Amino acid sequence: MLPPILKCLSKLPNILKIEIDTWNGGRLYHDTPMEEASSQLLMQCNYRLRKFKVDSPISASALRHVIQLPSLEELWLVANLIQLPDPLPILVFPSLRELDVECNGDFTWLKLLPSIRNPVLTSIDIKCPRSDVERFIKTFQETMTGCGMHESLQVFMVEAPEMFQITPRIIAHNLSFKNLTTLSLSSECSDRCYTSDLTDDDIDLLTKAMPCLVVLSLGGYPCMVPSQITFKSLYTISRRCTRLTELLIHFNPTLFVNKVRTTSWEVALGLSDLKTPSSDLCLVTTIYVGKIPLPPSCDASSILALGLLGVFPCLRQIDYEDGNWNDIHELVGVYRRMGCYAFGRKESDGDNMSDGDEDNTWVTNF
Repeated sequence: MLPPILKCLSKLPNILKIEIDTWNGGRLYHDTPMEEASSQLLMQCNYRLRKFKVDSPISASALRHVIQLPSLEELWLVANLIQLPDPLPILVFPSLRELDVECNGDFTWLKLLPSIRNPVLTSIDIKCPRSDVERFIKTFQETMTGCGMHESLQVFMVEAPEMFQITPRIIAHNLSFKNLTTLSLSSECSDRCYTSDLTDDDIDLLTKAMPCLVVLSLGGYPCMVPSQITFKSLYTISRRCTRLTELLIHFNPTLFVNKVRTTSWEVALGLSDLKTPSSDLCLVTTIYVGKIPLPPSCDASSILALGLLGVFPCLRQIDYEDGNWNDIHELVGVYRRMGCYAFGRKESDGDNMSDGDEDNTWVTNF
């Protein structure tokens, strides 16, 4: 029997969107009444349905029905002990654009991907247990490249209820998704840093493979553990991913400050020639620094503010939890009004910024 709210919805077969979140401190993977109710509700929806996001498993007959809906664009699929239709219909998700999947060690649903012939499925968001993350990403990458869908994927997000280590192997499994605009591997640090294995080499490989990134998020809010990732990676990201607007990455500002103080900007950024120009400006306006530790020296704030603006000339917002970053955040605003120093960027007529103009950036090389 349908719950009252679902019974009411079932009388509206022409409904366009259904979104129900039953989260209550834990996922209801084996909630049989909810599964039956969701399945009955779905079976009564017709070809007009565009969005079905109900965090409950559905029956085999409901799955056969939903994968054939011609107008469905967004689906939340709880894929645990899923039973695929055999054989699969000729048309599978003909209009699907966004797919959110919760799986608990069961990757059977991946067999649907090779049967999807539409070119519009561009966004996939995965939630799976920590122990399955690396195995899943490897299997997912093999499936996507095997059917050619890796070229059309634009948004790929992975998260887990428990934290998982983001390793160089996990980064490598994503390198075939060359047209991604959003890559998010979400794992909040708690008792340890979950991105501590990553180095500048991993960021170098990632940025070579994904020049179209607009949002890059590796790990959760940065913690206090010093990272192996240096300002060289920030410069690499800025130079190669010129469409990027939002960045969350653990990096080590202390290494940069120490090298600038003892050597030069070129050495601190790992550059052979600081004057090598680039015609594009990275569009990053926001970076998330969380609790990243800062060096105690009195000139560190000034060096870091200039360094960050040199790498990200459009920077406006530093999102932090450690109050020591407040001075850097304020200095960024001051230096922006004075003129933004962009390492290795050409100055153009369109880059000049009048006082109070927040839309353009005045670029000066040094």
